[in-house]
Amino acid sequence: MGLLYVWEKNSFSQEETPMKKPLILLILLLFVLGSSGQVFSSIIEKENMQPSLFEEKMLGIDANYVTSMQNFLFPWRYHFKKIEVYPFFHEKGINYFRLRVFVKEDGPDSLPYAMNTATLVQEQGMKCSVTLFMSSDWSDIGKQPAPEPWNTLYDFSNLSLESKADIIRNYTKNTTHTLLNNGIDADLYEIGNEIDYGFCGIFEQNLTKRENISWMRNTTWMQAASLLKAGMEGVRSVDPTAAFILHIAHWWDYNFSAVFFATMLEHEVPLDYLGLSFYPSSGIFNITLAYQGIGNGTLSQALFRQTTERLADTFDRPLIISEYAYPSTSLILGPFSSFNHAVDGFPLTKQGQKAWLRDFLSWADNHSFIAGTFYFSPEFHRLIWVSFCLFTFFGNAKPAVDIFEEFSSVNPTANSAD
Repeated sequence: MGLLYVWEKNSFSQEETPMKKPLILLILLLFVLGSSGQVFSSIIEKENMQPSLFEEKMLGIDANYVTSMQNFLFPWRYHFKKIEVYPFFHEKGINYFRLRVFVKEDGPDSLPYAMNTATLVQEQGMKCSVTLFMSSDWSDIGKQPAPEPWNTLYDFSNLSLESKADIIRNYTKNTTHTLLNNGIDADLYEIGNEIDYGFCGIFEQNLTKRENISWMRNTTWMQAASLLKAGMEGVRSVDPTAAFILHIAHWWDYNFSAVFFATMLEHEVPLDYLGLSFYPSSGIFNITLAYQGIGNGTLSQALFRQTTERLADTFDRPLIISEYAYPSTSLILGPFSSFNHAVDGFPLTKQGQKAWLRDFLSWADNHSFIAGTFYFSPEFHRLIWVSFCLFTFFGNAKPAVDIFEEFSSVNPTANSAD
C-alpha cells in the first residue's frame, strides 16, 4: 500500500500470451503522441496442475499484520467472540492470500516472518501470491528505495544497471528456492509494488516528469524493465511454472497504464496479469488536482472501471486488483485522512462499506477479465487504518466481513456480523 500524496510523506512501517511487437509499438506511438528434492517435487506438482490453476477467481486478502498483532490490546472478535483471523477469513470464503516479503533478515515482512505467515495461511487451504517488494521497508507509488542492506553490502545505488540486475536475479532465485524448499506453495509472483514511477532505487522524483509518458518510457521504465526482468528470471530459474503480476496504481489513467504495460512488453518483461491498486475514496481522477487536495470518489470509481475494461481489451490479459479498500467512516486519522470521498450511493458508514464491498465484488464477479481481488489489511485495526479495516478499533468485526461468502465457492458460514 501507499497511496499517493500521503504516500509521499508516509505509509505503513499460465503461459504468457505474447503480444505482437507492431501492436505494442502502435500502442506506444498512439499514447506518446496523443534445487532440493522438495523444490523439484513441488515444481512437478505445479506443472501438472498448471492448466487449471487460476480457473477459480481469486477472492483474496492482504493480511500480513496478524502475527505482529497477536498481543494487541484488543483481539479480533466476531459477534464479540474471539476469533483466529486466517481460519475466520477462509470460512468467509477467502481462497487467496497476498504475501509480503521485504529484503531484511527479521521482523514483520522479513522472509522468516513471511514463511511463518504463509504456513498459517496454507494450513487453512488458501494459496499464496508472493509480492517481493525489493525494498527493506515500504515501497509504493510515492517511493521505491533500494534495500538498505544492499547499499551497505554492495553500494547498490552506485552500481551499473547490469550489476544491479545480477544482485536482484540472485536474490529472487534464492528467495524462491527458500520458499519452495520450506513447503510454501507459491504459484503467483509480483515483483515490486506500485511500480508506476520506478523500481528498486530507480525512481523519478520530479512530479512533472512522472506524468510525462514519453519521458518515463525512455528513461525510468526502460531501466526498471531490465531490473524487473532480472527478478523474474531469478524466480523462474527455480520455479519454471511461475506466473507474474506487474502492479501499478494508476487506476484512473488508462493512457499512463497502457503505455507502462506496453513498454514492459516491448522490453520482454513477462506479463501474465495486469495489476492495479484501487482506493476510490482517495477521490483521485486527475493527478494534478489530487496534489491540490481535490477529489471525487464517484468519478474515481468510474475511471477505474473504464481503465480496467480498456486494458483488458488492449492487452488480452486478465487483471488482478492487487489491493483495494473502502472506509466505514469519514473520520480518518493520520496520513490517509484525505481518503474521505464517498462514492455516490455508498456513504462512509459501516453499512455503506458493506454495500460498497458487495457492489465491487459483484462487478468483479461479472467481468471475466478480473482474475482476482485482494482487500488490503482487513485485519489492521490500528488508528492509521481502522477506517478501512474490517474490524473496529476494539477488534469487533464490521458488517462488511460477511460479504465475501456471497462470492465464494468455499462453504459459507451462516452468521452475519451486527
